[in-house]
Amino acid sequence: MGKLDVSGATGENRPGHIADVAVFGNYAYLAARRLNTDPCGSGGFYTVDVSNPNAPKELSFTAFPNGSYPGEGMQVIKVKTAKFKGDILVTNNEICSDAPEAVGGMSIYNVTDPKNIVPLAIGKGDFNDGTQTVANDEHSVFAWQAGERAFAMMSDDLEQSVGDVDIMEITDPANPVLIAETSIADWPNAEVGGNGQTVFNHDFQVKQIRGHWYGLISYWDAGWVILNLDDPANPVYVTDSRYPDPENLLGFSPPEGNGHQAEWTRDNRFIVGTDEDFSPSRTSFQVTSGANAGTYGAGEFDWTVPISSLPTKTFEGAKTVWGGTGCVEDVDGNGVSDRAEVPSKASTGADVVVFTRGACFFSIKVESGQLAGYDKVIVIQSHVATSAGRFADGYFCGAQGHDFTITASAVCIGHRAGHLLFDDSPEYASAPEGSDMPALGTIGAGVKATTTFDGWGTVHLLDARTLREIDNYAIKEGIDPAYATGFGDLSVHEVATDPERSDLAYLSYYAGGIRVIKVGPWGIKEVGRYIDANGNNFWGVEAAKIKNKMYIFGSDRDSGLWIFRYTGG
Repeated sequence: MGKLDVSGATGENRPGHIADVAVFGNYAYLAARRLNTDPCGSGGFYTVDVSNPNAPKELSFTAFPNGSYPGEGMQVIKVKTAKFKGDILVTNNEICSDAPEAVGGMSIYNVTDPKNIVPLAIGKGDFNDGTQTVANDEHSVFAWQAGERAFAMMSDDLEQSVGDVDIMEITDPANPVLIAETSIADWPNAEVGGNGQTVFNHDFQVKQIRGHWYGLISYWDAGWVILNLDDPANPVYVTDSRYPDPENLLGFSPPEGNGHQAEWTRDNRFIVGTDEDFSPSRTSFQVTSGANAGTYGAGEFDWTVPISSLPTKTFEGAKTVWGGTGCVEDVDGNGVSDRAEVPSKASTGADVVVFTRGACFFSIKVESGQLAGYDKVIVIQSHVATSAGRFADGYFCGAQGHDFTITASAVCIGHRAGHLLFDDSPEYASAPEGSDMPALGTIGAGVKATTTFDGWGTVHLLDARTLREIDNYAIKEGIDPAYATGFGDLSVHEVATDPERSDLAYLSYYAGGIRVIKVGPWGIKEVGRYIDANGNNFWGVEAAKIKNKMYIFGSDRDSGLWIFRYTGG
């Protein structure tokens, strides 16, 4: 119906500029990551007038503090409390540079007048009991009002699996207060069934159902977790989902996992959840020498050189070397970055450089390895992401964070395997307090990895009362090995259920376009789709009414806002 290429989003060397979309009234808000410069620029959000869906108009760009950017879960709600009456926009903040003004946490803006946006609170969140001057990075945020009070839930990047569900009271939006932290460490009955055992709070929805407030938490390989939020300062675990094993579509065991985002249907009978999977392959990884030779869990980064394209279709090296974090942002007391200290291939004779997860984008680490002369990179899971050692074999191959020329292949492995690769005691990886990794330049054992196609990210339909899986859906290309490479990322990303119809939901796929599905006790059926002739790269999707007609709003990472109508029954 309409399309808007926002300023600064298109053109050479500007991929992936746009992230999520929020719609409220006659206005849409597009999150802008600004990660296409080095160092990264100031992220922020665009305000777009969508009162005429056929001709959306860009009104303004609201910049964040330099070095900060938004991503998932930008949202606008109406708030009516004793402290504030009006419309607020909530957004997450993540940090992409060492700029002193960069902020983490969440920010709140008064958008009651979208043509005169006023910041209310910037960079508020978890300051670790006052021991930090900058709040932890947050990946997503969701706000709601319950009675006379208002709240926001956030996903803490720096306390994954050990306090990554942060809850703020925002009754006074100018003065948010952290009132609760929880995580899977507090839910002993939560089952982790996904391949990789990677657990962290990624996204959420909060809704009042049958007189109670519930949070629907997308917790990656733990699937979906329900919390009772009647008292937001004391969240209570209710239940969690179980991935069918083997999985329904391709029969892999263990199932893929990757619970990324979900929403209840309008009537609260069903939950539609998306699994984001950037790596359409299952990796067999071996330590080939030393005392700890054996097979360990691993994944492949889908944006690096595919292992299947290598001459022997094998990722292999006789020697590995420890490279630290590999981050430009990780700077010592002398002002020297970890990237500058990565031992070169020429000096070590190693075939593969090994980094730890954390402190910067995965892509920064891979680029650091390339600059040091390596064409093979391993990233091990950080200790904090193991839930204090509970999931020592969990691993996570994340998305590409910045644009650069990629010449290396890369895999991710678990924290325990990372220790064993360098002949450390296996108890290190499971110790609640963690332990130091090897000294920079330490030589480790040999490695070998091969891959098997296991599909891109899929969609799950759950019974909302029991969390039993009813159906599992994929676009046909997403489970076809012929589309493993060369066609963009064919994973689903987000879902928006229709606010008026209980049987409809809308999906944003990166390269797979916008999809419309019907859902019911019988399962999932695709009933509509749109992919532009020149391709798309969708991130967010929302559904909202403009002048009494329902529209679908998609945020394309490489251009801006796209507006659709579903014309089927």
